[in-house]
Amino acid sequence: MTEFAPGLHARAGVEVDASAYERFTGRWSRLFVSSVIAAAGVRSGGMVLDIATGTGEAAVALLPVIGPCGAVVGVDISPEMVQSAVRRVSDTRFLPIAADAQGLPFRSGSFDAVVCQLGLQFFPEPARGLSEFRRVLRPGGKASVCVISYPDRAPIWGFLAEAIARCLPEMRTVVLTSFALADDKKVQDLFSAAGFTNVRLTHESRVGSMKSLNEYWESVHAGIGSIPQSYLLLEERQQRVVQEDVNAKLAPFMVGGEMHMPIEMLICHGEAPGRHSDEVPESV
Repeated sequence: MTEFAPGLHARAGVEVDASAYERFTGRWSRLFVSSVIAAAGVRSGGMVLDIATGTGEAAVALLPVIGPCGAVVGVDISPEMVQSAVRRVSDTRFLPIAADAQGLPFRSGSFDAVVCQLGLQFFPEPARGLSEFRRVLRPGGKASVCVISYPDRAPIWGFLAEAIARCLPEMRTVVLTSFALADDKKVQDLFSAAGFTNVRLTHESRVGSMKSLNEYWESVHAGIGSIPQSYLLLEERQQRVVQEDVNAKLAPFMVGGEMHMPIEMLICHGEAPGRHSDEVPESV
């Protein structure tokens, strides 16, 4: 029986299989990282907070942007995920820690930018998390988040989650947590309620690929991520039913044995009230 640990993506006390996470989540989420970084206005020399750092995907992309004088602090509620990031990102500019992003252990106004790549939808209280993002930002700093759109617009995960939920109706909410913030207005309202100004949200779509269905199912069976862990809760008979269901739905996306899958994300950003101290005010 799988037990869900804080953050839902990794099992407590079990080393994260980074290659399995890469196949099931990383290769797809990476397609949107540059947009999240741009939305946060990350600049050379900046101090950036990477929330839900996971295996360090966003951190790797941030390091060239912040340059030699910047720094990235990676926060994840899962110690196992933090350890996977430590193993992956061997750079003194990356400082990973295990902490709850709903109660960040930093002084107010500590960061120039905050990014959160595919993490906010898993927060028990996303409003509280966004309030913390705003608190630790310097005046004029920006926070940007990327969350998954509706299940049918992210079918690489949506098909599997829906099939599992039909077998485990009592766990439907947990199984579909990945899509909890798929609503434009809900996300924008959360930003505004947290005190952000100039809130903007865009929909972005990309197409990713996998070499085969076998590669897909191997990553699911590895059990890294909330949906794969839910799959492991199923009895063997139920797993076969789910596989048949998902394979049938994935068939139209197979080209020459490879899977080519479109994915839509919502990218939202907002600004902490005030100005950066190093900004020159406009003349009156």
